[in-house]
Amino acid sequence: MSQALLETRHLMKAFGGIRATDDLNLQVLPGELHAIIGPNGAGKTTLITQLCGTQFPDSGQVLFKGQDITRVPAHARAPG
Repeated sequence: MSQALLETRHLMKAFGGIRATDDLNLQVLPGELHAIIGPNGAGKTTLITQLCGTQFPDSGQVLFKGQDITRVPAHARAPG
């Protein structure tokens, strides 16, 4: 089995008492496509901003090719 290209481990982000992402585990393998669907307020945009680095999770990890990029800001995630 190949290594995940993108992975989240126990990702959590809350706004007050509302948890936008709650213990989210996700693996995207090379060549896979995924869709994020849900009603308004379900946390779709919050997930994307955490994956992109424009917002950091309260806990958990974001990994890219096995490297922890959880606290790497968006500008440093893009290749130069």
